[in-house]
Amino acid sequence: MKILIAGGTGFVGRYLIPALLQAQHSIIVLGRDKNKIANIFHQTVVAASWDELNTINPNEVDAVINLVGENIGDHRWTETIKNKIIQSRVDSTTRLVKWCASANKKPHLYNTSAVGIYGLQPINNTLPPAFSEEADIPFGHPADFLSEVGQTWEWAAHSADEVQVPVTIMRFGVVLKRNEAVLKKLSMSFYIGLGGRVGSGKQAFTWIHIDDLVRAILFLLDHPDIVGPVNLCAPECVSQMDFAKTLAHVMHRPCIFSTPAWLLKLLFGQMADELLLNGQCAYSKRLLASGFTFLYPSLKSALQHEWR
Repeated sequence: MKILIAGGTGFVGRYLIPALLQAQHSIIVLGRDKNKIANIFHQTVVAASWDELNTINPNEVDAVINLVGENIGDHRWTETIKNKIIQSRVDSTTRLVKWCASANKKPHLYNTSAVGIYGLQPINNTLPPAFSEEADIPFGHPADFLSEVGQTWEWAAHSADEVQVPVTIMRFGVVLKRNEAVLKKLSMSFYIGLGGRVGSGKQAFTWIHIDDLVRAILFLLDHPDIVGPVNLCAPECVSQMDFAKTLAHVMHRPCIFSTPAWLLKLLFGQMADELLLNGQCAYSKRLLASGFTFLYPSLKSALQHEWR
């Protein structure tokens, strides 16, 4: 299969592309910096800039995987940053839909989204019910910023329906890998013995190990009949406190401290409230019903693999 991947030099792309190459797929990596693509993947892929997109024949491409998006956790959410977060996702999706639509034989678009689209759930002593892909989403009426990002992003992807481009929307949970992204940041305090819960610790945490995420994307490529939204998250949703305790256990570190909500809000504002102090449970109903099996269905198994 010939696959075009946009945003392939980021965290997910750096693990996905080697797996696709091992599966004998031919890869074009689309990005802003061809030299960066070449430095990461060398001669194993074809590097192309966004300016060169229209020189690539879409009739010769079987699938497009869009991983583009400004990192939501790198900066405090000013209005400028929030606009970049949304526009980076919408603009890339819109361009790729238009490019796919120009083909006689339309490539299948696999577009990223996130479980944040479901909105923040109330915090109680027990975890809330998990959202499946069948959950009703009030498009146009987001209750929080992460939901707004997801709705705007998916609305752009759904424009593919109007031009007969098949589209699968991959709603990621928090992707876990040691020394990468969220897990790298969350484990730092545990290394020095200062780890513990964040805020109340009761907020929901939906996650997936990077190996299962990569396997799930390959599974979707092999099952093009699966279109529409698909939750890519492990079967086990946990509370932030359970996450902290499990991480401490596998790292052989204490879990006795806590980071107060007021401090996080002071430092990070709205980003702390939505990314750290609240969350949602999601369930990969469609993936499991289609026969996919997880290597790491429990958080303990995923983290033990990383600290084995």
